[in-house]
Amino acid sequence: MGNMQCPAEDAALLASVARDICPFPNYNPSPHFINMLSINSSLHLKNHYTAVQSSLTPKQLEDFTQGLRTTFGREGRVTLGGVGVVALSLAVLFDTLARQVRGECVSESEPIPGLFVKNLRGYYPPHVYTVSKYLRLVPHIANNPTRMKEETERYHKQFIIDEQSLDKMEENITLLINEDTTAVNEMLGEFIAVILRLHLLRITNCTADELVPVKGRPYGDMILNLNCDPQIADKDFLAKVQKSDNRTQEAFENCKPRSDNLGKTLLHHIAKLELTDVLTLPLVVAGVVSVDSMIAQREDFDLKASALGKWAE
Repeated sequence: MGNMQCPAEDAALLASVARDICPFPNYNPSPHFINMLSINSSLHLKNHYTAVQSSLTPKQLEDFTQGLRTTFGREGRVTLGGVGVVALSLAVLFDTLARQVRGECVSESEPIPGLFVKNLRGYYPPHVYTVSKYLRLVPHIANNPTRMKEETERYHKQFIIDEQSLDKMEENITLLINEDTTAVNEMLGEFIAVILRLHLLRITNCTADELVPVKGRPYGDMILNLNCDPQIADKDFLAKVQKSDNRTQEAFENCKPRSDNLGKTLLHHIAKLELTDVLTLPLVVAGVVSVDSMIAQREDFDLKASALGKWAE
């Protein structure tokens, strides 16, 4: 960062102000990535389950509940559904079913909508497709320990193949894979690869000593898609900050570039601050709890007990 004293919340505030002037991408991923992969994943999942159900009409809720019962049976219990990638897959399933019962078209082959950062060019690194396929599969195999182990091992190997393919592609399409949104989506894929490996250790009763890290690609200078004339936008941004409340002005003082590190433009600087914070999200999550504690998580999820609609017998 240009200013190491810039807190993440200040960078996010300034980015929201700047984005009103210059519509650069929102780099923040779906809250599901952090909530469902945290040590408090079960609570976050229950809250999301309630929120999704509450957003539906009585008829939609009936169809939603029936969709879950068709997938999980009359008991409505999901093995290890309150933790890790299984919790994330359930959050995705709730969103998907809600869209379907509202009559929205849902693709089963594209990246999961809303989970990753939108790329206007339509390019997504291979991790995104692998994650999407795996998360869509998990609800159908979560209660089958043998298949769950086999598929998780298979998809973990696929992540390694994805990483190798990016290494080969980098020489030819550096501009494409160094785009800001692509970098974020690649990071999210790498994050899921690590969590998937933790889940595999969890279901095979292993420890962190056997965790094999997934090789990540170092992020150099990102190509920021500002979608505006940053020179003109800088002037508008500064004028807006000067007219803003004290909190915004304080954030600007904390985050403005040093005089010896001005870089390109102020808008580039603000966008890069937010992008850098997003790219370090996995490190923040990893620093909260030990790996062994995450592997030790064992919590099923009871869909029936938390259902707002009638869980038909």
